[in-house]
Amino acid sequence: MIGGDGTRRENALIVCCVAALIWLNLYWCREVFFLDHIGQMNSMHGFWMGLARLAGDAWYKPTWWRYSYDGMPFEYTYAPLVPGLIAAISKVSGWPVGRAFGVVAGFVFCFGPVAMFLMAREITRRAGWSFIACITYCLFAPSQWLAPDQELAVRHLRDARRILLTFVWDDVPHELALALVCIAVLFLVRGLRSRKAGSFVWAGIAMAFLCLGFIFGVFQSPEVALLPAVMIMTVYASRLRLPGKIPVGLVAMAVGAIAVASLKALHLYSQPAGPALMPLGVHLPYGVNLLEFLRQGEGWKYLSIILPMSVLDTLVSLQILESVKLAGDDYPTRPSLLMNGVATLVAALFGSPFPTTLYFGHMVHKSNGARAGYSILSGAAVVVVCVTGLVPVVLHWVPLSVVAMVIVWFGLVMVGQAFQEVSKEHCIAVALGLVPMLAAWALQLVELSARKSGSSLFDIAPKFGDELSVYGMIALSQGSLLVSMLWAAALAWIFDRRFLHAALWLMVGAVLSCFGVIHAYALTAQGVENRLGFWVAPAFTVSYAAGALFLVGCHYYAARARGAFAEE
Repeated sequence: MIGGDGTRRENALIVCCVAALIWLNLYWCREVFFLDHIGQMNSMHGFWMGLARLAGDAWYKPTWWRYSYDGMPFEYTYAPLVPGLIAAISKVSGWPVGRAFGVVAGFVFCFGPVAMFLMAREITRRAGWSFIACITYCLFAPSQWLAPDQELAVRHLRDARRILLTFVWDDVPHELALALVCIAVLFLVRGLRSRKAGSFVWAGIAMAFLCLGFIFGVFQSPEVALLPAVMIMTVYASRLRLPGKIPVGLVAMAVGAIAVASLKALHLYSQPAGPALMPLGVHLPYGVNLLEFLRQGEGWKYLSIILPMSVLDTLVSLQILESVKLAGDDYPTRPSLLMNGVATLVAALFGSPFPTTLYFGHMVHKSNGARAGYSILSGAAVVVVCVTGLVPVVLHWVPLSVVAMVIVWFGLVMVGQAFQEVSKEHCIAVALGLVPMLAAWALQLVELSARKSGSSLFDIAPKFGDELSVYGMIALSQGSLLVSMLWAAALAWIFDRRFLHAALWLMVGAVLSCFGVIHAYALTAQGVENRLGFWVAPAFTVSYAAGALFLVGCHYYAARARGAFAEE
C-alpha cells in the first residue's frame, strides 16, 4: 500500500512539473500563437512558409521546385518536418501560413523543456532535481558561456537566447530534433530497465569486441599464450583458489614472460614490434584549457563524435548497472553516473579523450572473491604503470595475447548470462542482438585489411559487388549498440505477442535514423564518417515507420480475429 501511495505521489509530482514547465514557457511565448507573422525576414521563416504555401501535393509525389535557384527536386529544398507541419496546420485550421508557423514555433519552444525533463527523470528517477535542471535551462543561457555570441560575461548568462534562436533565427527544426532525441533516449532507457534489451546488447558487445578479437591473438601465438589461457580458464571456471590466493592473472603473466624469454633465447619466437621503449621516470599529465579549446571553435567540429559517444557511454553504464543487479548488487544510478561524469571531466582537463564508463566483468570478479579492494588496487596499478612509463616494458616481455583469455572469459560470461536470463523463445532475439556488433567488428577487419594493403575502404567498396554487401555492413555498424538493442527488443516483444511495444521500438529506430544516430554515414577517402542531421537516412526512417505501422495492424488484427495464431 505504501508503494502504491508512493507511486501515485511520484506520478502527481511528474504531472505538476510538466504542467509548470508548459505554463512557464507558454506564458513567455503566448503572443506568437495569435500573430499572422512573426516578422523576422533575416531568417529561414519565409522560406519555410513558402514551402508550406506553394508545395501543394509535392509532399506526396516527385516534384520539380522552380522557386529556388534554377530549380531543384522538391525533396532537396529543406528537411520536411517543419514546413510540413506548417502546411498541415494551415490546411486543417484555415489559418495563414504565418500564423501556422507561429503555432509550430511556440509548440517547439514549450515541448523542448518537457521532453528534457521526462528524459532526465527517467534516467535519474529524481523528478525534483530533473525539474530544477530544466527550469535552469529555461531561465538561463549556459551556451553563452560555452560559445558566447559576444564577450564572455556573467550578465549574458541571463540572455533570452532560446527565445532568440526559436523566434528570430533558424533553430526551430534543430530544437524539435533535440526534443525528439530526448524522447527517443527516454524510451531506450525504459527498455533497458525492462531488461528486454540490455542483455542482448551485452551479448553482442562481448561476442564481437571481447571474445573474437582477443581469442584470435591466443591462437596466433600458441607457444606463449595457449598455456596461460588454459590456466586462466581453469581457475575462473572451477573457482579454484591458488596457494596464497595468488591472482591467476599474475601467474599467467609470469608463465608467459618465462615462455617469451626462453623461446627468444632459443631463437624459436619472434615477437611482433611493440611500442617504443621510453626512459623510466615520473611522467605526470599536464592540464588542458578546455574553455579556450571550445571558444576557439576547435572542439565544436568534433561534436558529431562527442554527442553520440556521450549518449552511448551513458547507455552502456546503465546496462552495466542492470547487469550487476543480476549478480545480486543493486547500485544507485545517480551517484554511479555522476562519478562517471566527474571522472570524464577531470580526465579531459588533463588531455584524455576517452569517456569513463563502469567496467564490466562484475560477476566474474565477484565469483572469485573480489570486492572493493580489487578496484582500488587495479586503479593504483594502472596509475603506476602509466605514469612511470612501464607499459612498453611490460608489453616487451608479456605480449597482450598472454592475458587475452581474461577478456575473453568476461565476454563468454556476458554471452552466457544473456542466454541464461531470458526465456527459450527470447534466445533467438539474443542471437539477433549479436548481428550488428559482429557487423561492426567485421567492418573493422575489412578496413584494417584495406589499409594494410595500401588502399582504403572508399576505393575497394565498389569492387565487392554482390559478393559482400559492404554498404549494408557499414549501415548496420553505424550506431551498432543502439541497432542491436532496437532489433533484439522488438523481436522479444514480438515473441511475447505485444505488437504495440515492438512497434514503439521500431518508431524509436525511425527517429534515430532520421537524425543520423543510427545507419547514416558518409564514405570518404578518410573512412566512414558519421552523418548527423535531419532526414539523413530516409530509406531506413520510412522503412522503420512502415514496420511499426505493420505491427500496429498486427495488434488490432490479433485482438479481433479468431484463430489469429497458429496454435489456436
